[in-house]
Amino acid sequence: MKIVLANYRYYVSGGPEIYMFNVKRLLEEAGHTVIPYSVRSPLNEETPFARYFPHGKSESGDAYFDNVKKTPKNVARLLSCAFYNMEAYKNLRRLIRDEKPDVVYVLQQINALSPSVFKAAKDEGVRVVHRLSDFNIMCPRSDFLCDGQICTACIGGDYSKARERRCCHGSRATTEVRVASMKFHRARRLFGCVDSFVCPTAFTASLLEKSGVDRGKVNVVPTFVPTYERRAEPAQGDPYVLYLGRISHEKGVDLLVQAAIDRPGLCLKVTGRTDDEYAKGIMAQVEAANAADRIKFVGFVKGAEKDALIDGAACIACPSTWYENMPNAVLEAYAHGKPAVVFNVGCMPEIVEDGETGAVVQFGDTDALGRAVARYVGDSELSRLHGGNGLALANDRYTARKHLETLTGILQPGGERGDR
Repeated sequence: MKIVLANYRYYVSGGPEIYMFNVKRLLEEAGHTVIPYSVRSPLNEETPFARYFPHGKSESGDAYFDNVKKTPKNVARLLSCAFYNMEAYKNLRRLIRDEKPDVVYVLQQINALSPSVFKAAKDEGVRVVHRLSDFNIMCPRSDFLCDGQICTACIGGDYSKARERRCCHGSRATTEVRVASMKFHRARRLFGCVDSFVCPTAFTASLLEKSGVDRGKVNVVPTFVPTYERRAEPAQGDPYVLYLGRISHEKGVDLLVQAAIDRPGLCLKVTGRTDDEYAKGIMAQVEAANAADRIKFVGFVKGAEKDALIDGAACIACPSTWYENMPNAVLEAYAHGKPAVVFNVGCMPEIVEDGETGAVVQFGDTDALGRAVARYVGDSELSRLHGGNGLALANDRYTARKHLETLTGILQPGGERGDR
């Protein structure tokens, strides 16, 4: 197949882009031709197809709203990207005519390419498949959070609560623009141009159906992860709990830290940048509890350093308090043969088998969270057993081979449905 892979960034900024480059390589290794389509940015990877890329939010190519200077030209571009990027529409039609792809596989398009890309492909008679990396189709904020609490009030198209609470950046103007753009997309039925949706979990798929999307268009294709062909060995040195990911409120890092503070002797290592007020507040909490000797913030890690941290852990804690789409931290735990400890919220009970590949505890219960992680720290055989189960699950359900087989079946005309 010849596949146009569309995403609002063509450089690594987060999980969606990691997936983009991984699936691009996976498809190419299987003999498919992959053509990237994105917006212009000085950060983009080089590609001969950059000549088709439209402008994004600003002349500088900055992808982040807060960094864009609000000049008249940039404001016009911001509005175009939020509602309907006509340049993206025209350029994608030109790309399709020149390259004649079989399908357009769209990842993130929000506030950059815009849903105009769906209409462009449909007008050229090309199949459209859209993968959800977050909940931007259903929620103005894209994360189903309101004042730090889970909220699905907007899922059916009634955005009155979002407007009342100024959900987007705490700004009335920004929220009004976002709500107006979502209403515009619904009125124009732009998401109706999508032939098939791809969701990483059945939980996300269920939310998409509640929002009004036809069940027959919704497929579940879990993210894939590289795995080691071995069972996990007991961690060397003093056992510890590991947190992987960014330090933010919805990730529940404060709850995990409190659980560790409440258990003298329990060691915790926390990855992620510590340069914002939330992270600094948690670090001050640790200092005040005189627990800095056993609760350590190790900063942003990647590559071999991250692998070593995972290998040395007794378990990985992922105490998110929001609707994760599919957290990489759990899959990375499994890939290294480590159990995962999570709250029973969103997709977590779907991807962590309680008592088999980890522990699923009552939402927000720091005492239960502390007991669960302490159990793995104190019992290396249990950690090894549940970690081995997680590795076996990863080698069965979350492999690149299975992802490729299911995805290519969906990308083809009359595509097959993913697992439900």
